[in-house]
Amino acid sequence: MSALVNTSQLDPEVIHSIVIKGDMSGLSQEQAVAYYNYRCQQVGLDPSAQPFHLLVLNGKKMLYANAGATQQLCAVHKLSVSIINRERFEGVYLVSVRVTGQDGRVTENDGAVELDAERIGKANALMKATTKAIRRTVLAHCGLGMLDETEVETIPNAVTAPMPMPVDTPIPKVAPAVEGKFKVMIPDGDGSRMYSSHADEHQWHDNFFGLIGKIASNTKISTEEKNAKLASLFRVNAAIYGSFGGVAAIEFKKRCHDHEVEAYVTKKVVTLEAEEDDLEMGL
Repeated sequence: MSALVNTSQLDPEVIHSIVIKGDMSGLSQEQAVAYYNYRCQQVGLDPSAQPFHLLVLNGKKMLYANAGATQQLCAVHKLSVSIINRERFEGVYLVSVRVTGQDGRVTENDGAVELDAERIGKANALMKATTKAIRRTVLAHCGLGMLDETEVETIPNAVTAPMPMPVDTPIPKVAPAVEGKFKVMIPDGDGSRMYSSHADEHQWHDNFFGLIGKIASNTKISTEEKNAKLASLFRVNAAIYGSFGGVAAIEFKKRCHDHEVEAYVTKKVVTLEAEEDDLEMGL
């Protein structure tokens, strides 16, 4: 069986069911699997990992993306994901995410979760909103016009199921997951955690100095609090920018100057004249 859908061999009613109605009910099992594989191959996904599941709603069948779909997409296309905003208003948590591809193309999208004090805690709501924002943005960036798992969960009377796959379904080779070498870290208690990862220094600079801009423009905190946040941000990222050389080191120095944050890092670190063990943060 071919893994691609040859629309010239499909009954016109079946084509109408898929394209116009968004309904897979008119497909035989063989046609459904072929269509499934076709959607996977369009964006480089491994069908054996079942990145899509079936959603049955009001008698219609359609595909939706599960968690594995967005994880695969980020790995295969080496997408960089970063949180650009979190806010709470009128009982709703809203998280905004930016996805950047290797070609520099950027997609931004949001994820929102209603905060019901009787059913869901603040921390859980924030995590759900973050997950929804990331998945929706990744799918939009890759051109997959379908629902994701977090959206399906909110649809009343929706029935979901894995896509039945025959054992002899061809499995294309998929590139292994690769995490970006350059990580932007943020303070987390006494330690730190990864905020985003990037394939090159330029993307790291964009994200790191974007955080600096957000801190500097925050009107809800005092100058002392801003200074403390900036000092902590530089401290937890010292190992990363301390490894820069050549053009990356020059760009780092220039951006520090442009943002007027040179005080948070010594001249030796910026010009890379010191070893990592000699870093001194301007706290």
